[in-house]
Amino acid sequence: MQTTNSAVTSALLSIPEVAWLLGVDNSRVCRLIRVGLLPVVQRRSRVLVPAHVLAHLTDGTSTGVSQ
Repeated sequence: MQTTNSAVTSALLSIPEVAWLLGVDNSRVCRLIRVGLLPVVQRRSRVLVPAHVLAHLTDGTSTGVSQ
């Protein structure tokens, strides 16, 4: 099975998308990235979060995101 560019892109989320999914401000997501609790991938000049990271955060297997 070949992966297309759209399949790879859909597996990456922007900072506003992550903030909306977690129910927090963009600044909180940026802080999590800055302190190393949220890994990112850089594509061109964009900072993107892999979708699988969010899956781990929302199922409770990772700690560090608190409001």
